[in-house]
Amino acid sequence: MKDRVGAVAGVLIAAFTLACGEPPAQFTEPMVLGGVEVPAEVLNRGQKLYANHCASCHGADGSGKGPAARHLSPGPRDFRAGEFMHKAAEGDALPTDAELRRVIKKGVADRGMPAWGGLRDEDVDALVSFIKTFSPRWQGPVGDPHGGAAAE
Repeated sequence: MKDRVGAVAGVLIAAFTLACGEPPAQFTEPMVLGGVEVPAEVLNRGQKLYANHCASCHGADGSGKGPAARHLSPGPRDFRAGEFMHKAAEGDALPTDAELRRVIKKGVADRGMPAWGGLRDEDVDALVSFIKTFSPRWQGPVGDPHGGAAAE
């Protein structure tokens, strides 16, 4: 009986590993995101929170194609594109951290985005920072609040 339980457990663990894929790499160095240097510890905390709260819809890779995305119409945001709807600025501008925080805390009910108002502020900040890692649009020199390369 013990051997059978062990075998079933092994199969379940293998299936879970295949379904979830490889564990994400840990950040070892800070990154400049949105013109601010973000410590690796903050990015790692954001990555863990993202896996627990966001990846089921937005996908582990930020593509908007997580396993729960097929139930949403329209689908979740593709963070890799760096295109956001809920921002005050017009056109191609990136949202502010405050705008990203508001969407995370309050949700967007008509799009299926749940409110994560119970998260601590420092956890929301870590999530905001980690979400920025998906798109090169956020990556720029320190002090560049819009990230990305300067226009030529």
